[in-house]
Amino acid sequence: MNRSDFLKVLGLGTTGLIIPNTTWSQRPVKIYDNYVKGLAHYQFEKIRSQLAIGQQLFLKREIENSYDHFAVEVYCEKHKLGYLAAYENIAIANMLEQGVEFSAFISKIDTKEVLFDALAIEIYTTIVIQNPKVIQTDLLNKRADDTLDQYRAGFKL
Repeated sequence: MNRSDFLKVLGLGTTGLIIPNTTWSQRPVKIYDNYVKGLAHYQFEKIRSQLAIGQQLFLKREIENSYDHFAVEVYCEKHKLGYLAAYENIAIANMLEQGVEFSAFISKIDTKEVLFDALAIEIYTTIVIQNPKVIQTDLLNKRADDTLDQYRAGFKL
């Protein structure tokens, strides 16, 4: 490949950068909305009454976790609340390692004594997309574990 062909492949013409005739936008996209695991083992009970829907949380990659190689911790300020579910954390763990920034917020909090599904978080990241029109589905408003399908309901095919 000669230099001229190489520059054309990169989108550079003879006069400089060629910008394609497309619309690009940057927007936050929800990539996760599910329950935090391990609440009984950390500081959730200590600060439970101080938490509210919409409150910002923070994610931290725990690389040295011997139980889960892709562990992602969930914090409220300095208080560790638990982890993202091990069966859902691989992509987020990999993106955290690459410096992708996330915004995490409380999407559900239950005041009952049951700790299994007491706290859910939604996670957003900003992406650049070519077409700002996004497919609208009911999954944008549901947590993965609350979705009714055969896998989550335990049905055999």
